[in-house]
Amino acid sequence: MWTALSLCILIASAAVLYDQLTKRIPSRLRAEEAPKSAFGLVRADNLSSHTSAHGIDIIFVHGLGSNPDTTWRPKDGQCWVSEFLPQDISASLHKDIRFFFYNYDSYWKRDAVQARLWSLGKSLLDHITSKIRGTAEALIQASTNPLFTNIADYTRTVFFLGTPHRGSSFSIWGSIVARALQPLGSNPSLLQEVAYDSLPLQDLHREFENATRDKLRVINFYEQRKTQVLKVWFIQWEEWCVPEQSATYSKIDNKVDNIGLPVNHYDLNKFGSKNENYWMIFRKLLETITPIVSQKQRRLYSVPIGTIESYTERHRLSATVNEKLHVLHQKASVPYALTIHGLGGTGKTQLALKYVEDHQNDYNPILWIDAKDEDSVRSSFERCASELQLSVDRTQTQGSSLVDSPTVQAVLRWLHNRKDTDEAWLAIIDNADDISWGIKKVLPKGQRGSVIITSQDSQSQKLVDRGCEEVRVDTMELLEARMLLLQHLRLNLEPVPQDIQEDCDRIAERLGYLALAIDLAGAYIGNETDQRQAPRQYLADYTRHRDDLLQSEYTRGLSASNKTVWTVWDTTLEKIERRYTDLRPGGLLAFLARFSDGVVQDELFRLASLSISSVSREMYDETAELPEWLAKVLAFDGNEWDDFHYRQGRNVLIRYNLLQRTQGDWSGVRMHGLVQWRATKFEQAIPWDRWHLIATTAACAQLSEETARPQFRRHMVTHIPDLSRECFTRLRIDEARIPFVWRTVGRTYFDEGRWEKAEELFVQVMETSARVLGEEHPDTLSSMANLAATYRNQGRWKEAEELQAKELKICSRVLGEEHPDTLTSMANLASTYWNQGRWKEAEKLEVQVMETRKRVLGEEHPDTLTSMANLASTYRDQGRWKEAEELFVQVMETRKRVLGEEHPSTLTSMANLAHTWTSQSRNEEAILMMKKCFELQRHILGPDHPNTVSSREALNEWQGGNNEIGF
Repeated sequence: MWTALSLCILIASAAVLYDQLTKRIPSRLRAEEAPKSAFGLVRADNLSSHTSAHGIDIIFVHGLGSNPDTTWRPKDGQCWVSEFLPQDISASLHKDIRFFFYNYDSYWKRDAVQARLWSLGKSLLDHITSKIRGTAEALIQASTNPLFTNIADYTRTVFFLGTPHRGSSFSIWGSIVARALQPLGSNPSLLQEVAYDSLPLQDLHREFENATRDKLRVINFYEQRKTQVLKVWFIQWEEWCVPEQSATYSKIDNKVDNIGLPVNHYDLNKFGSKNENYWMIFRKLLETITPIVSQKQRRLYSVPIGTIESYTERHRLSATVNEKLHVLHQKASVPYALTIHGLGGTGKTQLALKYVEDHQNDYNPILWIDAKDEDSVRSSFERCASELQLSVDRTQTQGSSLVDSPTVQAVLRWLHNRKDTDEAWLAIIDNADDISWGIKKVLPKGQRGSVIITSQDSQSQKLVDRGCEEVRVDTMELLEARMLLLQHLRLNLEPVPQDIQEDCDRIAERLGYLALAIDLAGAYIGNETDQRQAPRQYLADYTRHRDDLLQSEYTRGLSASNKTVWTVWDTTLEKIERRYTDLRPGGLLAFLARFSDGVVQDELFRLASLSISSVSREMYDETAELPEWLAKVLAFDGNEWDDFHYRQGRNVLIRYNLLQRTQGDWSGVRMHGLVQWRATKFEQAIPWDRWHLIATTAACAQLSEETARPQFRRHMVTHIPDLSRECFTRLRIDEARIPFVWRTVGRTYFDEGRWEKAEELFVQVMETSARVLGEEHPDTLSSMANLAATYRNQGRWKEAEELQAKELKICSRVLGEEHPDTLTSMANLASTYWNQGRWKEAEKLEVQVMETRKRVLGEEHPDTLTSMANLASTYRDQGRWKEAEELFVQVMETRKRVLGEEHPSTLTSMANLAHTWTSQSRNEEAILMMKKCFELQRHILGPDHPNTVSSREALNEWQGGNNEIGF
């Protein structure tokens, strides 16, 4: 019993003693005893704000069991990492360097995390990978784990401050203590791994040496003083914590430096002042980072050209380029890609150069590839390979295709192999106007890349697979164009006088705000002696000598592209003509350029296609056959225009921005004014003007036959060319055939209400017909009738009456009084009387016409019904309502039966009858009739037809604005 009691007392005493001895051992589970520093990667400075891994990151990792609060500072001293180093690092290096602490929990005495060296190294890699992109253990894992390969590749130097490569002599004592503290949750296994010459540590060191790359440098600092373990009075016990043979090692390649410091182990990483030991470590650190920073700061800028001196900022476009080039396409062959496309001469290359110059510090390298042809691309790649210092066997490049060229492949491979830790690169593919020869095969790819493509081809964005943004560059804005011109003027005036600004604006307008043309004009006026008068003189010269100015070689060398307005589109035109020989897109552009203002509606070609065959025969017999490509453009399949070949050729021109599509009621195409000018000079020996005249005449002829869409006439008349005798002589049209053109075009002017233009042509038709064919020829009589109608529509009643009376007299004598043409002439004269309010004279002729047509043509003939309607209108205007109504009803019912209820002539009869009823105050009947007429007109003729509009307006008026009808 006493033995048991004694044992219990002994155990209790031991427990009390154990507790007394260990209660001062801190636990990191207690907040007041845990380190104040955060675990993980913690910034140790406030130098650089760079967030990507393109600078230098220096990570300080404390030892096993250390407290991150005290590792890098002596007691009551400063932290040399965060206080001394930032002060002593040159300010020029601050933007490229960051310092980090890596704090981790390897405390092994109490409530320890049961971790091993391997897991601690893995944790460090995880933090680096997730935060910035090692201990020896971490580098070994980085070299073997694909996830961390970049870390191993881009670690340049490792500083070891008393690191026990072979273990520590203190570890055996530490292991004993750790085992003794196991009841408190210690971790003895962690110390066992660093026991002196332990097998795990030897394996670890061997793997570390194998894992370190050739470019990795190792610097071992070791203690040259022993560490005091115990001191009693004048007796002290000292030991090497990490002896030299453990803290150092050697390699054959001399990549390892071993440096001793006259301090004990404790003072290897604590400097209370900037003593010689601190400076030794600092100098070695500076030795390491200086060449790395120098290499980082050496930016490779292989761009052989720059923005022109007169470059004028185009803020909206520049902002769009910047925005679009930062749109990420993760699945694309290059994540950031942009094509800048537009008409040649709009400033695409200059816009790309401006972006490059503004963002040259964002990329390394920046490479410029001139893609105008294969030779230029090859030469550009050779320049880039030289700049990148790539080793290429030049002899193998001779005779090889561009794709197989070792130089090209070396550059493409270098760009493709850039990793996340490398800086972003930018490649500019300039002048990629022709993508047919295979530029896509040598387009740079890679996940660190950005690509800008400049091209006249609107399809150039397809060069980048699976994602490419686009920016279309058009003409300059007014203020941009003005500023560009003023850049060239050597004026010391502020502000610039208003008259000079206005002259600059007029120059820009004349040149269609095309950047190249404006810049060349600026270079021209910039060389004038009198700078104040230079813009006005240019305007005068341009008016008189436009062709000479635009073709002049004088300013050719002053342009960055070494082009003029005359030459800027040559390459594109030659290429598309060569590539699309069956479509002749260059020929189509030259043909379209003959039309007014460079705007051509599709409707014009549709109309021309329906009548061009017959019109061509009328004008030239069989001697003016259209070329095959143009005949296909204006092909007629028997029912309608076959626009297939037109669309094919047009789309090629749109693709290269030589044409732009226009929308609206009359969709079509337009071209820039200077493109139109240049296209008119294309293959000038070809009879373009003859074909243009045939096409416009054919369109006019067809337009006069169609009534469904008369609104197009207002566009048609703008395309009518010069119809002077000199023009016909130049185009080799026989005099006998000229009246046909005048008559056809005059009818279009007449229908559009352009009476003076119509009169001018009809006078020439009548005079020419009378001289060539004789006064009694039917064509001469027809021209007299047309001219008289023109006089009548201008209210020139006397001239109209005299001409109609003369025509009627000739028709009666030559054709007979009952001939249809004689009756038409009589009806026209009656109409002139009617318009003058000469009702009785009009009535007399109209009755004669009606009765004769009834007898000759029959009561239901359309001409007979028209004469009855005319007579009814005369009755109505005289207030003879009953007689007018009887005739209108008879005409309407007959037309319903003969022509159908929906025929336009029937609808006209319904409208006439409705107007007759409303004149008799029979409003309900009139409104009901007009509503029915209006609905049929809207359905048959369309809502915009003049007859439909007239009926709608009449209804709205009759209903007093109530229940107003709209479309």
